[in-house]
Amino acid sequence: MKNSRKSNGNDLLKWAVAAALTVSVIGTAYAHGNSEQEITRDIDVKGAQTLFLDAHVGTVKFTPSDDDQIHVYVKVSEKGEWGIFKSSPQDAKLVVKRDGLKVTIMLNDDDYGEEWEVKMPQMASLNVDLGVGEMRIKRINSNLTLDVGVGEAIVIGDASNYGSAKGQASVGAAAVRSESGTKNTERAMVSEEVTWTGSGEYAIDVEVGVGDVSIKLD
Repeated sequence: MKNSRKSNGNDLLKWAVAAALTVSVIGTAYAHGNSEQEITRDIDVKGAQTLFLDAHVGTVKFTPSDDDQIHVYVKVSEKGEWGIFKSSPQDAKLVVKRDGLKVTIMLNDDDYGEEWEVKMPQMASLNVDLGVGEMRIKRINSNLTLDVGVGEAIVIGDASNYGSAKGQASVGAAAVRSESGTKNTERAMVSEEVTWTGSGEYAIDVEVGVGDVSIKLD
């Protein structure tokens, strides 16, 4: 996804058009006919510092958990509003990897529509990549590095927890709304970048290729 950040506006618009056509894991999966599958997992991440979610087409929502586990729910769809895909949702599997202090979560293939709802404990960093769709991060007190290729990214947090926030839309709009701190906005022909400085310990860095960035710190 990092390379996609550097794509020019024309490449991103073409992509948008094309897009439109060893941790302990306990879990269950529920099938709904052949059109979708619901997967849930509870992941013990004691000692981990970074969570990375790699999603493709769909929605991603993060909220805090009240224990030391990551609670994952993902509905995998075959088609509908996300388009027509090759693989059956019944073939979808949740992949969880741990490499030292980093935990990575993803599906085994990118041929699905994905609707993620994740609750996570306090960790130092959250990194999320989403190809196409909407990402919503609410009250996660961590260093946030968020990347959406085409779509929208929304962050809601407590201003007192953050020292900086940056939102960048290569083609679209970016905004930080807060009654505290200082803000600077730079607008070009089709792009917008906004930076905010506060007094907390964490940082927010959000980039969208085509679409909008909205950061609300209260």
